[in-house]
Amino acid sequence: MGLPEPRSFGSYFISPVHDSNDPPHIWSEPASAALILENLRRYAEIARVGRQRFSGTLAHKNKLWLEYRNFMRQALSNFQAAMGVPNRSSCLLYYYAMLNFAKAELLNVRPLDIQGAVHHGLSFSPGRRGKSVAGDTLIVKKGVFPWLYEHRTGQVLPVGTRLPIKRLVPQIPEVGAQSYDVGWGGERPTGFQHVIAWDSQQAWSLILLNRAAIPNGATGRLFRRHFEQVALFDNWRDVFAMSRRVSGFSLHQSRQVVPHRADGSPDLAKVMDVTWQMKDILAPRDEGYYDGTLCPSLYSSRLFPMPPSLARYAVTFYASALVRYKPSVFDSQLFPEQAILFDAIARECALPMLIDTLSAVEGVDQYFTYADTLRV
Repeated sequence: MGLPEPRSFGSYFISPVHDSNDPPHIWSEPASAALILENLRRYAEIARVGRQRFSGTLAHKNKLWLEYRNFMRQALSNFQAAMGVPNRSSCLLYYYAMLNFAKAELLNVRPLDIQGAVHHGLSFSPGRRGKSVAGDTLIVKKGVFPWLYEHRTGQVLPVGTRLPIKRLVPQIPEVGAQSYDVGWGGERPTGFQHVIAWDSQQAWSLILLNRAAIPNGATGRLFRRHFEQVALFDNWRDVFAMSRRVSGFSLHQSRQVVPHRADGSPDLAKVMDVTWQMKDILAPRDEGYYDGTLCPSLYSSRLFPMPPSLARYAVTFYASALVRYKPSVFDSQLFPEQAILFDAIARECALPMLIDTLSAVEGVDQYFTYADTLRV
């Protein structure tokens, strides 16, 4: 039995996926460390910019900004130093940069928790006898990481939760090839194209996915609750602004439709909310070719959101612990796949982690324009 035909539409709008209450900031240039560091530095050095994150009296704002700007200064210094360190050794500096960025992010939502002695919120014991990283697990403790997780996902991460490294690393899109080399399969984040379409009476969402990336398990159940696969229409490449050179895609339309406003115009924000109902498995796009990222649950059997931004943070913590206490697992003669994987984590995650930080500071996703996109 063939796929059902999609709804017919006369108009459409290509849009990155986002919370309709917080449209993304779209830059007209590619992302670079220099560009983002300079924008983050504004929050540390310009009082008017830094204080705008806080509410209350001027005295209260100044008190919090004193802590905030010094978290930011430490983070910026550590990050810049890390960029000059070769291979996975830089993960130690990158982690302390991200820890201080996280403290700054959390200061206005957990001011009493963040000021003073604060625990990492993750623990790892490097004393295990095995040399492979595949069996290693992080344990959630009270501290920064579960607070950051709750702030970004809206869900509580209980103390004692186990986070297997073998599951965390594949959640990071930019090290997919290297994680395959160490034998870690399973579902991975995948980019998708997104269009809002409408006819004379109602509007709905359309998602274009690589056929090989149609989700399974808990991720697939949530996806199919809101979207159904339909047949590709003839001019799908034109609608999604795709090159004639691409193929192998599947089309999915939202089950829910949104009636037009009283004046007959489509309610684009409400249609975006239809897609955003899947926010537990959505993440910002990781390159200009896509309009969003479908991010699988950490476990197939149950829904466990783990967006790439948090996976990068947790894995960088783990790498920093190995660099300090167990560098032999990176021996390039004994464990070349692990050495290459964590070199890639240090190299490839740096810029995405800066983008994650800028998005958190600004309160909206940051999308950058790349010249080498296949969108037309």
